[in-house]
Amino acid sequence: MYRQGMPCLNTKQTMLYNFHTHSHYDDGKEPLEAYVVAAIEKGLSALGFSGHQPLPFDNEWSLHPSALPEYLAEARRLKEQYKNEINIYIGLEMDYIPGHSEDFAALMKDAGLDYCIGSVHLVMKPGSTNRDHIWFIDGPREGYFHGIQEIFNGNVRAAVEAYYEQQRQMVLTQKPHIIGHLDKVNMHNRGELFKTTEAWYQEAINHLLAAIQKTGTIVEANTRGVYTGKTTDVFPAVDILEKCHAHRIKVMVNTDAHHPQQLDQHFEETKTLLKRLGFSKTVTPFFESPL
Repeated sequence: MYRQGMPCLNTKQTMLYNFHTHSHYDDGKEPLEAYVVAAIEKGLSALGFSGHQPLPFDNEWSLHPSALPEYLAEARRLKEQYKNEINIYIGLEMDYIPGHSEDFAALMKDAGLDYCIGSVHLVMKPGSTNRDHIWFIDGPREGYFHGIQEIFNGNVRAAVEAYYEQQRQMVLTQKPHIIGHLDKVNMHNRGELFKTTEAWYQEAINHLLAAIQKTGTIVEANTRGVYTGKTTDVFPAVDILEKCHAHRIKVMVNTDAHHPQQLDQHFEETKTLLKRLGFSKTVTPFFESPL
C-alpha cells in the first residue's frame, strides 16, 4: 500500500496533511519554503510538493524544463532542513496527454520523486495527436466552450467522454499514486451543457472507477473549487465519493493550494463529509489517517 523505503508516520490520531501544492515554480504563489513554514504553523504533519511537470509545448502554468532541476534541488534541501519539524515528500502533478506527455514511471525515476499525481487538464481528441486538437478544460470558461465547438464539433457528450476515457487510460497505463480532481470537467459546465445524472455520464464515471479500483489508485477529494467559489462541491462530487466508498476505493483530502494560506482550506469540512459518507480513514501514498 505504501511506497517502499519511505517513512510511515504514526497515524493513530487524525492528521493534517496536503500533497497537492503549487509554488512560484509553476502557477502558484510564493517560494517552496513559504509553504513549509505555513504548513508547520498550521500544524500539518506532512507536506507534498507537486508542481506541474514540464510539458513539450509552451504554456503559462507548468514548470519550465530548465526550472525542474532547481525545483528538485530546493525541495530536497527543504526536506532535509525541516526533517525534524515536518515530513516533506517530493512529487509532481503529471498531465497525461496521449502522444505528448512523458511516461510517468520514467519521469518518476529520472527525477527521483516520492510520488506523483496524475491529472488531465488537456483532453486530446480521440484518434489525433495534433496539438490543435487539445481541449483545455481548466482555463477561462469561454475557452472551455470554444474547445467543445472547435475540437469536438459541438458534441458535448463526445468531449466529456473523451475526458473520462483519457483519465481511465492514464490510470491503467501510467499508474499514478493519486488521481487529481477527477471530475473537473464539470467545473465550467454548471449544469448548462450536460447533466451529471445522465446515463452516459454515469457510465463514464463507472468505467473510470473500475480502473481506479483495479489499480489501487487514490482518489483525492480536492477542495480548491469550493474555497475559490468556482463550485459548491469538492472534486469529485458527493455522488462519486459515495461510489468510491461503495467500491472501497481509497480517498484522501488535498486542497490544491496555490498559496501557502490555502494549505488547509476546507480540509476539516471535507473530512466531516467523508465521515458522513461512511469513510473511516483517509489514505495517502505513505500513511493512513483515521477520520
